[in-house]
Amino acid sequence: MNARAKAYRLFIIERAWYAHLYGLMLSSVACAVAVARNPGRMALTFLPPPPGDSGWWVEPRWYFMSACPCMFACAVFSPGWYIDRYERFCDLITILGMLTRHSAMFDGIDVRVDVVWLTSALRPLFLFTSVLSLRYELAKQWKMYAVRSVMDVSLNLHREWRFGDAVAKAAAASPTRAPVYAVASELARNAPLLLLTLGAHWAVERRDLAAFKARVRAMRSMADGSAEALQPRERRVRRVAGRD
Repeated sequence: MNARAKAYRLFIIERAWYAHLYGLMLSSVACAVAVARNPGRMALTFLPPPPGDSGWWVEPRWYFMSACPCMFACAVFSPGWYIDRYERFCDLITILGMLTRHSAMFDGIDVRVDVVWLTSALRPLFLFTSVLSLRYELAKQWKMYAVRSVMDVSLNLHREWRFGDAVAKAAAASPTRAPVYAVASELARNAPLLLLTLGAHWAVERRDLAAFKARVRAMRSMADGSAEALQPRERRVRRVAGRD
């Protein structure tokens, strides 16, 4: 990575830094409130139920609620170490947040239909918030967006295939067409969300790139001005040295 690329990476992190910290803090508080309001199980649909009443280790919300304050503390008290690993931390929160959202839709026995509807309605807001608080260079992060979309589609398909009435009716009517129907409906629902995420990130980064170029021009003009100011002084020093 050349000097300009390193400077641009640090500039992007600088622009997103406070939104990143606020996002970690608010996410941990929101998850803690959700746990207090819904102390029951919130596991992923493909995980087998653990024996007994316990089983918190299969619930992503506990890992999400623990990771956010830990990352916040590392970012505040050791920013240099955190910035060196900034992209990996953003990817970690992206995946944990997605898994937590999916686990909130399932209570271990059946799907919470009201939660599914609410999270689907608020999904564009969540995506835009993640663009502001968990972003780095789009040239690198588009891969994580693609991975998140694939995982999102896969988890939605598993939930719909196991609990969805529409898919069950389609399977009863035509077992061969039911998988095609389920995949097509999920792709049609998630493709606009992926395009929305990429478009919002592109718009934000375009503004950041313009600000970065303006800062580079300002620093160059300051350097040129300092060099021009030093030239008369150097000529005077040479004249004095010549007289001696």
